[in-house]
Amino acid sequence: MENKELKLLRDKWFFFNQFLYGKEPTDPNIRNALKETGRLIEDAYLTGKLKALKVTCRDIDEQVRHFPLPMALEFKKQIKEQLGIDYDVVDKMRLKAIERLLKKGKVSNPEDYELLLGRIDEIYADDNYNEEVERINKVLATYHK
Repeated sequence: MENKELKLLRDKWFFFNQFLYGKEPTDPNIRNALKETGRLIEDAYLTGKLKALKVTCRDIDEQVRHFPLPMALEFKKQIKEQLGIDYDVVDKMRLKAIERLLKKGKVSNPEDYELLLGRIDEIYADDNYNEEVERINKVLATYHK
């Protein structure tokens, strides 16, 4: 099971890399960053660093949420077709993880902290989410590095 998950996470990252590479082909800084990150991802895959690949893929999910809408829709469609990753499911899992953290009432690692910060960024400007923003801020305040 772990090898299959490792491979999917690696493939997700390489898909993301190729997708971005196709969008920014002329910027040498982006090209170099994508190549170096690809090397690190392959190393994590070969050494079985599942947690590192999961964290990286969470970063991908966060970046996709900040894509311009047409780009996000294109990415989600292509990744579903090519890798079978359905971002509706990904988003539901992320929201469940956030709800578990809010229920737990504390944050104990940097990944969970970043997850909650991402949710704050997503909803803070919408007054309909004021109560959730307040709940998240209380939980974020429990985190000690």
